Amino acid sequence: MILSNFERVARGKVILKNGRVIIGKIVDYTTSYDNDDNGAYLTIVPEKGRDKGDYICCYEDNVAHAEYLE
Repeated sequence: MILSNFERVARGKVILKNGRVIIGKIVDYTTSYDNDDNGAYLTIVPEKGRDKGDYICCYEDNVAHAEYLE
């Protein structure tokens, strides 16, 4: 999935290819160029679950679907 459309901070949902669903605040999009060509990724802060409040990097190659909820 191409993640470059997720450049604003807002509540969102990310579904990873392994089936994990993360709902929380999408706080950042980082390009591959900004990441030394290690791949683009979204940073999301889950609002519940084992990673609640942590910053989770979701690499473009691992994301099946992403959307804003608000």
